[in-house]
Amino acid sequence: MAHIDWTLDDNDLLTDAHTLVVIARKADLTDGWPMANLPQQIRQVVTRLAADLKPGPGVLGTTLLPEGAGPKTLVVIPLYDKVSRHLSDTRAYEIYQALRNVARPEGGKVAILAGLADAKYALGVNLGIARSYSIYSRKSGNKNGQGSLKIELRTRAGLVPLDLTWALAVGAVRNAARLVDMPPMELDAAVFEAEARHAVEGVANVTVDSIVGDELLKLGLRGLHAVGRTAMVPPRVVILDYNPPGVTEAPIALIGKGLIYDTGGLSLKIVGDRMLTMKCDMGGAAAVLGAFTLLAKSGVQKRVIAALAMAENAIGPDSYRPDDIIEMHSGKTMEVNNTDAEGRIALADAASYVARKYHPKILIDAATLTGAQLIATGKWHAAIVSNDGELESKVIAAGHASGDHCMPILFSPELHTGDYKSNVADMRNSVADRANAPSSASGLWVWMHIDDLDIRWAHIDLAGPAFLDNRGSGYGVGLMYSLVRSL
Repeated sequence: MAHIDWTLDDNDLLTDAHTLVVIARKADLTDGWPMANLPQQIRQVVTRLAADLKPGPGVLGTTLLPEGAGPKTLVVIPLYDKVSRHLSDTRAYEIYQALRNVARPEGGKVAILAGLADAKYALGVNLGIARSYSIYSRKSGNKNGQGSLKIELRTRAGLVPLDLTWALAVGAVRNAARLVDMPPMELDAAVFEAEARHAVEGVANVTVDSIVGDELLKLGLRGLHAVGRTAMVPPRVVILDYNPPGVTEAPIALIGKGLIYDTGGLSLKIVGDRMLTMKCDMGGAAAVLGAFTLLAKSGVQKRVIAALAMAENAIGPDSYRPDDIIEMHSGKTMEVNNTDAEGRIALADAASYVARKYHPKILIDAATLTGAQLIATGKWHAAIVSNDGELESKVIAAGHASGDHCMPILFSPELHTGDYKSNVADMRNSVADRANAPSSASGLWVWMHIDDLDIRWAHIDLAGPAFLDNRGSGYGVGLMYSLVRSL
């Protein structure tokens, strides 16, 4: 279902709708205010159905509506009346968990009425809805895109006025999810670069450049080159620069891990099915691209640099090896002890290059970096590592605003840099002790390549939330968009 639109007036929602979905806190559904402008017979059915439902993950009620009511099917999604302090009233994940189970009539229209606690949560609600409607499909006879979706958002004060940013944000999230869903036979590094260029084509004040293949060596990005050099399509860094007129302050940099596919390299992922779904290992770069596109198209008055580090961690006669020693862009030497810890190598080179070339005041990196992130903060919250307490707080607040929730984890170089000790180089690339906060230590490894610079830095490990139920979610687009706007 490709087309999503929003109502401009109360009378537009139910026109030609096949299915009506009503989403609100259970107390509000039984009170009835979100449905105030619906026909009385529908209001009565919603209230009666909601009274029998207990909110919970994926809970919904469904029934057929009486003949002549308009839509044929009614779906009611009751949300918890209160949320914990580690979530927000965007309810993005509650919406996603229930809405993904709603049947989509091919060629029909689904109407969604959402009752909001406050209009400030409208962006997050829209993004929660957006991640429920994936774009990518290669099923035979697929009719994906023939249906449509109409959304109406209400508070007690009435209809939430339309904000055109919603459409841009929903498009950016769904496109990021589409890229994550694409198999590597369709999305190699060259195609990913073309997708990035297409996403910003015609956008004012945006320029795009790339450093490809052996050009990486000339500019000192030897780590990224090593990770991707044996793939059929050469590795690259794609740099997008949004520089609106009149902005004189230092830029904000966004760095995305874009590992098209991760076999583990010579440290092959051979246990069980650990290699399966590794197409998602470019979720950080997809999110950075989406956030950058949204920021540029919405005209934010800040200079933003985005760098997408693209490579395939393939195997071949020229593969980089455990025991190799590589000089990184930062000038520090790395003894490879795990070729499956490749994402941090790609990120660190791109971060060092951008930090030293563009001198940003703030650098944010996003990556599906560690499976340990799911142990640390779960599949719904990204893990945040930062060298700056104020910036860390702003990332958490941006998560609450966008519905891309996240949690801080340790930043402690005093405790964790020792786990990277090498006898023959400045560091190894994988920790000696996997029981010692490995997600924190992995993020720290990126910072170790810019630690000589006066720069505020935050790392977003989105391994869990970027790929939910074996589908791309578009996580991170809303988070980084909201964050940059708040800085």
